[in-house]
Amino acid sequence: MLRDSKANRALIFCAYVVAGTAAVWAADSIFQILFNKVREGVVDNIRNFPRYTCVQTVVRSQFILPAAGASCAIAIANNQRNSDMAILRWHDRLRLDVAVGEKSEMFSWAGASKFESKDLSEMVSKGASGSGEFGSFLASVFGGQAEGFEYKGLKDFPFGRMATYDFTVPLAKSHYMFSSAHKGYTTVGYHGSFYADPDSAELRELDIEATEFPPDDSVCRVQDKIEYERTQIGQKTFMLPKKSAMDVIYRNSTESLNEASYSGCREYVGESTIRFDVDENGNVPESAKKAELPPVPPKTHLRVRINPPIDSDKAAAGDPIVGVVDLAVKVKGVMIVNVGDKLHGRIVRLEQVMGAEPRWTVAILFETLERNGVEQPINLKPDDDGDRTPSGPLGGGGRRGGISSTSSPANNITSERPAGGGIFSFQSSANLVLDRKFESEWETR
Repeated sequence: MLRDSKANRALIFCAYVVAGTAAVWAADSIFQILFNKVREGVVDNIRNFPRYTCVQTVVRSQFILPAAGASCAIAIANNQRNSDMAILRWHDRLRLDVAVGEKSEMFSWAGASKFESKDLSEMVSKGASGSGEFGSFLASVFGGQAEGFEYKGLKDFPFGRMATYDFTVPLAKSHYMFSSAHKGYTTVGYHGSFYADPDSAELRELDIEATEFPPDDSVCRVQDKIEYERTQIGQKTFMLPKKSAMDVIYRNSTESLNEASYSGCREYVGESTIRFDVDENGNVPESAKKAELPPVPPKTHLRVRINPPIDSDKAAAGDPIVGVVDLAVKVKGVMIVNVGDKLHGRIVRLEQVMGAEPRWTVAILFETLERNGVEQPINLKPDDDGDRTPSGPLGGGGRRGGISSTSSPANNITSERPAGGGIFSFQSSANLVLDRKFESEWETR
């Protein structure tokens, strides 16, 4: 999403009970029978799937269309006419864990120890974000909110020939909410289509389109496309998203496209661990080692290199990161930090702005320090983040020596620094690799 606005939409889970959707065909119509089977299968799927988590990888892109407009009608027509000429201006990648429960979807960075209670848009900060792919849309469309179902014939897809049905969810029944430019949430109606296998009566794709936005809002149209497939969780299979896309058109003829894929779906259960290696005081070996480690005092400076590398072709915000201490630290003759000790954290931002001066921005947050095989929480602040573009070729992520004093916008980037993290900027249109050649300095708080 554009920097001066934020769009976010979420669907509230409705009760998973079909409220007697009115038939629009004859009771013995083959299309009505297929519709009933699809609906019953979807509702049964939602009723019975367990609490589970999936890894969601999202590639977000922002485009500018060649001809600007001042109205939604012009912006949408411009998109339809000139979509092949759209200019990429910004992109990033996110890796998230999504937990699907009885009433909502929760998000965290991939592999994090807990899920966030705050809105997804607060986690990812910039850009367009959304939710609802796992159950909310299905519960709304097949749970009694949609109306005006109409069979539209067969349509060919890469995954086969599908039966097509259109529907509408009016504003009075809708739970589709969006927020733009921090104005709070507004509910809008929407319409769409679903596509089902005529032989198995299984849902394969659900398309949603919302256009009923207030006339003073920057958003003109949001389209969601979700493809489903059977996925095994535990001993059973369930119909879950395979991939999805959310496309947003704005009044000023800009476009945001989020393309998501899903993997590693598994049941989400609490786990217990039984230990037999405690001592007479109830301490496990790790806690004993931890007690023997001297504390790292405030204002301790650490010089760190990245290993394994960050490669922008594969990496995403949310991925774990390891920093290796490059210089030992002694305090009053006592070794506090050794060469080779490791800082563990994650990437919290990885994006590229295109244009005349293309630039990568990487934000890093270190959370623990591993010494002698024991990890301890650590609170750091960066000493030398900011513009790190080298004077020569970028190579493996060189060092300029701190923040430049020129007037480049990149020099103000530290104002966007995440709490406890560092943010680094590199002018480059090519792939970015940060490895052991990339050096940064940090100070304990």
